[in-house]
Amino acid sequence: MAMQNLVSASLSQESKTRAQSLLAEVMAILDFLTTLRGDEVRSLFKAGNGYAPFLDRAFEALSQHPGIIPAVFPTEEFRKDYQLMKDLAPIASQIEQLAEGMQKTMIALASDTMAESLEIYRAVKANAAHVPGLAVIEAEMSSFFAHSRRASGAAGTGAGKSS
Repeated sequence: MAMQNLVSASLSQESKTRAQSLLAEVMAILDFLTTLRGDEVRSLFKAGNGYAPFLDRAFEALSQHPGIIPAVFPTEEFRKDYQLMKDLAPIASQIEQLAEGMQKTMIALASDTMAESLEIYRAVKANAAHVPGLAVIEAEMSSFFAHSRRASGAAGTGAGKSS
């Protein structure tokens, strides 16, 4: 039987440790990253990519005409926020690409592993009566499918009855 194999790779302990170390280093460098609760995020004005030209124009207006802004306006904080937003944008893009690749790889790996595990389960079921210890494993593995069998069995039983 042809097996699904979306991902075929391995990760050495050294590479795993290095990746985790580098990610920890990035997190330490970006120690100012904020953690907002869901309700806090929902309450914020979202200045997505569509507003980028607006933000650029505001920065330009402030830079070219600082006298139009009241003295109480936090000019330096605005400049810092704007610059940090510009500096983080390419880093955020790389992290988003990494996260998307990681998520899709994890989905593919879980799918590969499930397809392979179903093959193993078929072999366990076929040999459970003949190989000592397999009956216990077969019972444990079959428990993952017990709910779906009961649901389809109950529906099938009820469909055949007539009143």
